[in-house]
Amino acid sequence: MPFIIHWIDRCTAAETVVTVDTPAGKLILSVRQEVICNIDWVQDNSPPNPPDEYHWPELSQYWLNPDIPVTINLLRQGSAYRQQVWAALAQIPIGETLTYSALAKNIGSAARAVGNACRDNPYPLFIPCHRVVAASGMGGYCGQTDGPFMTIKHKLLAFEAAFKK
Repeated sequence: MPFIIHWIDRCTAAETVVTVDTPAGKLILSVRQEVICNIDWVQDNSPPNPPDEYHWPELSQYWLNPDIPVTINLLRQGSAYRQQVWAALAQIPIGETLTYSALAKNIGSAARAVGNACRDNPYPLFIPCHRVVAASGMGGYCGQTDGPFMTIKHKLLAFEAAFKK
């Protein structure tokens, strides 16, 4: 897997907001020391970007070769169920997709519950909910079924598919 996740139970350091340019769009990361607390994609109507106060060359390397592992620290969040879904998401290989229902079957759950856990994912990209699709099409991404987040989902899947060819 490209991201080696170390789960951190708590972090009380001051928060820094970081922006990172990616081929799929701009990410905003909330970081406390070396622990990522939240990630979101910048939308066109977002406020001006905060200054980049955190240098992270490993993340830039991911876009050059996503097979090279990147170690990250993430603040543990969510219920035990959501953590179970997110762990299953992290096992979907780069360049592959899985349907909500197939993922649900793998963990003994229901497709709608898996979709809700995907929507609530605080770490899109690192926990690759973009690799989960509906049986009849793309499904959603970050709680949307059209618009800028779906454009990001398409870009992420295209990047990963092109890399795997």
